[in-house]
Amino acid sequence: MDPNRYSKNRTIRPDSAWQVVQALVTLGLMLCGFIGIAVHVFGSDQGPADWLQWVTATPINGVIAFILLIAVVAFHRYITHISNQQRRSASELPVYAMMLIGVYFIYTLITTGHW
Repeated sequence: MDPNRYSKNRTIRPDSAWQVVQALVTLGLMLCGFIGIAVHVFGSDQGPADWLQWVTATPINGVIAFILLIAVVAFHRYITHISNQQRRSASELPVYAMMLIGVYFIYTLITTGHW
């Protein structure tokens, strides 16, 4: 057995208490975002046919859906064609978006009493 096997780990320090709190807040906001989206998508009596009807109800809804689709495709192409360091920083964007959605659902829960 090599005595220096774990010597590369000697400079690694554990996270501070503040970093742990930040990670827990991030996780909590993301979970609230996921739960809120799940309640809205699966909790109502509307299904995919109703969503398609909403998209085709007015031209602006179709334009919004098309712009969202283009944005998702563009983000995917951006993520797949950049370096690893840039990919790490760009992959934080969905985390921040989900945290923002979580803040919205917490706000609606506090102000209205339901998701």
